[in-house]
Amino acid sequence: MNPDVTPSEVPPSGVSLSAPSPADVHPIGGPAAEVPPIEVLCPQCAVPADPQGLRCPSCREDLGVLFRLRYAARIDYNRALAALAAGDRAFALGLLHRAVAAEPGLEPARDLLESVRAAGSAGPVPGEREGDTPSE
Repeated sequence: MNPDVTPSEVPPSGVSLSAPSPADVHPIGGPAAEVPPIEVLCPQCAVPADPQGLRCPSCREDLGVLFRLRYAARIDYNRALAALAAGDRAFALGLLHRAVAAEPGLEPARDLLESVRAAGSAGPVPGEREGDTPSE
């Protein structure tokens, strides 16, 4: 326990006293959805790999390409967020469709795809500011 914190100041287990970081907030305003990590097994020895190291902890096989393939949907989702921020709705829709097809349980991508579809041409995408796209 931190000696500078009295027991009455210690939050219950799992509770944070700090404000959520920008990464903890979904781009359409709500809290970020919990997305479980993807387990990647080494094809050589079947040992679960550490995503931070990109190598098998047992046989040291390079698993970078395998991680890229397994996380492709999440990468596409993040690229779609960047495309929406840049005002490229058509590109974002393509990326979101591909993300949902690759990982159907990726709820943030499904939710954002529904939001972008619902917005259609009726208005700006949630999270997009008016004036982000050039006028015709």
